[in-house]
Amino acid sequence: MPNGGLSHSSPSTPSTPQFTLGDFCIDESRPIKVIVIGAGFSGVAAGIRFQQKLPDVGLTIYEKSAGVGGVWFNNKYPGLTCDVPAHCYQLTFEQKKDWSAMYAPGPEIRKYLEDVVEKYKLTRYLKLKHEVVHAQYDEAAGKWHVRVRRQNPENGEVDEFEDTADVVVSAMGSLSRWKWPDIEGLQDFKGTLYHSTSFDPAEKRWQEIVEGWKDKRIGVIGAGSSGLQLVATLQPRVKKVVNYVRGRTWFTGPFLVEAFQQSLGRDPAVANSYDFTPEELERLRKDPEFYENFQTILHTALMSMHSMTKPDSPLQLGAQQGLRQYLQHKLEAKPEIFEKLNPDYALACRRLTPGPGYLEAICSDNADLVSTPIKRITENGIETVDGETQELDIIFCATGAFRYDSSYRLPMKILGRNGIDLNDKWTPHPTTYLSVAVDGFPNLFFALGPNSNVVTGSILGNMEAQVKYAVEATAKLQRERLKSIEVKPEAVRDFDQYLEAYFPKTVHVDKCRSWYKAGREEGRVVGLWPGSTLHALKALSHPRWEDFNYERLDPVENRLYWLGDGQTHVEKTLDGDRVWYLREPFLDAPPGEFGASAPYTLGDFCIDEYRPVKVIVVGAGFSGITAAIRFQQKIPNLTLAVYEKSAGVGGTWFNNKYPGLTCDIPAICYQLTFEEKRDWSAFYAPGAEIRQYLEGIVEKYKLMRYIKLKHEVAHAQYDEATGKWHVRIRRPNPETGEVEEFEDVADVLFNAIGSLSRWKWPDIDGLQNFKGELHHSAGFDPNDKTWQEVAEAWRDKTVGVIGVGSSALQLVPALQPRVKKLYNYVRGKTWLAVPFASNAFVDLLQRDAQHAEDFKYTPEELERFKNDPEFYRNFRLSLENEINSLHSSTIRGTPMQMKAREIFQQNMEKKLEKKPWILEKLLPDFPVACRRLTPGPGYLEALCEDNVDFVSTPIKRITEKGIETVDGEHQDLDVLFCATGYETTFQLPFKIIGRNGVDINEKWKPHPVSYLSVAVDGFPNMFLSLGPNSGVGSGSLLALMEYQVMYAVQATAKLQRERYKSIEVKPEAVRDYDQYIDAYFPKSVYSEKCRSWYKGGREEGRVVGLWPGSTLHALKALSYPRWEDYNYEFADPVQNRLYWLGDGQTHAEKTLTGDRAWYLREPYLDVPPGE
Repeated sequence: MPNGGLSHSSPSTPSTPQFTLGDFCIDESRPIKVIVIGAGFSGVAAGIRFQQKLPDVGLTIYEKSAGVGGVWFNNKYPGLTCDVPAHCYQLTFEQKKDWSAMYAPGPEIRKYLEDVVEKYKLTRYLKLKHEVVHAQYDEAAGKWHVRVRRQNPENGEVDEFEDTADVVVSAMGSLSRWKWPDIEGLQDFKGTLYHSTSFDPAEKRWQEIVEGWKDKRIGVIGAGSSGLQLVATLQPRVKKVVNYVRGRTWFTGPFLVEAFQQSLGRDPAVANSYDFTPEELERLRKDPEFYENFQTILHTALMSMHSMTKPDSPLQLGAQQGLRQYLQHKLEAKPEIFEKLNPDYALACRRLTPGPGYLEAICSDNADLVSTPIKRITENGIETVDGETQELDIIFCATGAFRYDSSYRLPMKILGRNGIDLNDKWTPHPTTYLSVAVDGFPNLFFALGPNSNVVTGSILGNMEAQVKYAVEATAKLQRERLKSIEVKPEAVRDFDQYLEAYFPKTVHVDKCRSWYKAGREEGRVVGLWPGSTLHALKALSHPRWEDFNYERLDPVENRLYWLGDGQTHVEKTLDGDRVWYLREPFLDAPPGEFGASAPYTLGDFCIDEYRPVKVIVVGAGFSGITAAIRFQQKIPNLTLAVYEKSAGVGGTWFNNKYPGLTCDIPAICYQLTFEEKRDWSAFYAPGAEIRQYLEGIVEKYKLMRYIKLKHEVAHAQYDEATGKWHVRIRRPNPETGEVEEFEDVADVLFNAIGSLSRWKWPDIDGLQNFKGELHHSAGFDPNDKTWQEVAEAWRDKTVGVIGVGSSALQLVPALQPRVKKLYNYVRGKTWLAVPFASNAFVDLLQRDAQHAEDFKYTPEELERFKNDPEFYRNFRLSLENEINSLHSSTIRGTPMQMKAREIFQQNMEKKLEKKPWILEKLLPDFPVACRRLTPGPGYLEALCEDNVDFVSTPIKRITEKGIETVDGEHQDLDVLFCATGYETTFQLPFKIIGRNGVDINEKWKPHPVSYLSVAVDGFPNMFLSLGPNSGVGSGSLLALMEYQVMYAVQATAKLQRERYKSIEVKPEAVRDYDQYIDAYFPKSVYSEKCRSWYKGGREEGRVVGLWPGSTLHALKALSYPRWEDYNYEFADPVQNRLYWLGDGQTHAEKTLTGDRAWYLREPYLDVPPGE
């Protein structure tokens, strides 16, 4: 299928330019200007969401009327009410609990909108009596030039001015331009002539105007919503009312009456009243549970009617029968009217309206219904084609399909690329993409434009989803520094095909005159969404950015230029929140346990009738456990397997058991964002405690049903024909214990083995000749004992420790007081950091100087953590904020880098006062953080003890009895620990074979390449966590890991939701990330000369271990997947990219089971702040 295009307007730019980092932070958002046209429901919602979601936004809302409300400001005719229950006709996030009636009066709805405008302070953006008359897109600048007509505030004359915007949102809706009916003699009428939409009582209420009509004869032309309301309202207030009805129509009776009455517990005495009683209003206001239940019942009932739009469905046929009986019953006094009104077309072919009181009114003695066509309007009244004339004093034209211009011909010119007029493009009918965008018109979005309305369900729910879509697209434009975002013509074509395929199977194509078909009896349905409201919400929830083309704002070719300089603004300025990922809405806490998901039957499917997906996760450390939680939480109809080669969960925290093993950053900053542990025994928690923490999570989320221990993945190969991964697993046979292999097959492969999963022996001559106890720190296993019990046997032993990395720094102080003699062999120099966040630790716990470096929590501190959640939360946020404030120290020559060097050197000098010669051997000449920093509490103190020797002379060889150094010295040893690290080249321990038989280990030579450290071109449906370029020099590693997991989950959800066989990152996207890495690291201390696993264990060369930026920078980069950077293959033998929209409904509507009001609940409900 076609892929997301990305271009820059300058064709002369070289194809492979020298890439330079942008001099801006990833979230240092450029200013952006948005113009919204219209201040009805759509414009008001857009005003709220744009200011809520976009930083540095300039916003203007132009409204041609004198007030806000759109159709609810302009309509003031007698009896104007909402014709759906008002509780279903309000913004999801702004609930009004005191509607006076089920069908709220128009002024009450207008007041509701005015109150919303006031609450969110939108008047600062609103320009009333400002009419947009022309808009043209400037291709060179990527701007919209908008001409606005207004009354000059100084002289009162009408003038025009121009405004300019990056983005325009058309929020005029479909009912913004009323028109007179095409009836001969209309202007000859000498009485009072109104169009229902133009009726204006000026400063009075309509009731005061109508008070003078008691002796008047009123004609009402039309039987649409306004006609029904006018007749019911005027009949008891005038001498005579005559309703001229051209066509037949369905009268539904008030919507949801049964649900309304039952939820209120009404008795028969008030059952037919649609006003709320004072007692009901009081309860709705003061009882949140009652209100939520009431609203849910109404919305659920409303969202259960979609099958009525299907010809011959049980609901359609049953409703026809029931409504005919209802109509006959209501018209018993005038049965002849039934024959005139009873339709011969399907229910919902034209818009349904309840019209409370209309049928009762038309049966009154002072009311007549005339179905004979009108011939002309005379000076005194109306003449019908049969020659009959009715004298009238007042005529209301409430002319249904002709009341408004429903052709979607816009009242102003909108000119897009190449000067194309949107009205010409929309001839003979409008075409769009998902009703929100049009090809050839970049940076232009619609709310309630063509094919937006719904027959059943909540129109405002659909509108809010469209506004959200426009806001997300604008945020992408701003975030990624794009000049334009424009839907592809082929995406518009596919939506057009979907429309043409959908509507013939609905009642909307029956022969009936309807504004759904722009006022025609037959033809293209232009007014309705092709499906239910819930179907629309699902379709708009996950923008397919690959369906758009883009132009960059900056003269660069690299699509990742927007990643900026590798940091966020709050890190650059050290001002603002640096732990936002631990707060709502970023914090996503899953439920404690997930139920098994039921399989669905595919074929004629609903939009959310998801196909089965199988995911294999390799590894059960932090990444694998998090992946198991998130895949189960986010992916329906999932089969999951987690293969772990070890005998327990925890990854490196299961396999490492060496003496002194602890977390070398504060444990409170080394836990999952959503799973807090309040009883860590120490600031730097023991390894066994971290392992228990992970085991507790596995138990809480019942993950052992997916985890297979002692199952080692030995081989994985992608099958291009089926889009499946074939994975070979090695395990001990459960019966014989012999090693065997079997194959598993999955749609998605998630590699969670991390970067520290394979330890290696040092390359030292004679290592295997040693006759004493030989351990690798990562391979030490005390079996069923604690390491302390094992170390008891070493009290009279001489022990050697090779290394000065994290594990060696922990081994030395752990063993020093437990052995006779200890030798630490150190090849290189290293910085010993001041314990991370130690100042915050002391300050927050109010420790005195004597206990400042005692990193165990006291019983009193642990008790307070347990019983004072606010104190614990503040403690955690403060520490995380501290570690997220250190990024500047990783940049060459910064004041923070220089200060860190000074502080660390002073600390080392002080701690080594007893043996100052060690400082000369240990103090580096490379910058702080060139290699991984570790605090090593107690290490320097241990070196100064009498039973410890520090040996910096290089090792020549290992003998049977000990170690010989190159100076000829030999030291006898009883026990030798090699704390010499892991395999850090990212060469995997098993083959992963992608497209065309390519082995990823071969592809990753001379160094690994990826896209945002999560995906690799040529390896579809495969994602990584803590793979190449995933580590962090400062900040929270686990937060980054969680975001990588969620990225993989989102990609899998897209694969499932949109029915793809494969999703595969483009080679050019990998190239761009590679360029970004090469441009970023030279300005950092990581590229200085020092041996580090960041560089694959080399002194110089490519940095392969670290993310090119800060942790917060990574979280921002991974938060918004750029789906246009991927290629896709369909799972179904179709070419239409919107095939996944299915049959136009959701599963809950199809089965009438489950939640059909989910858009009113968390996490879908998004309540903005009040201002």
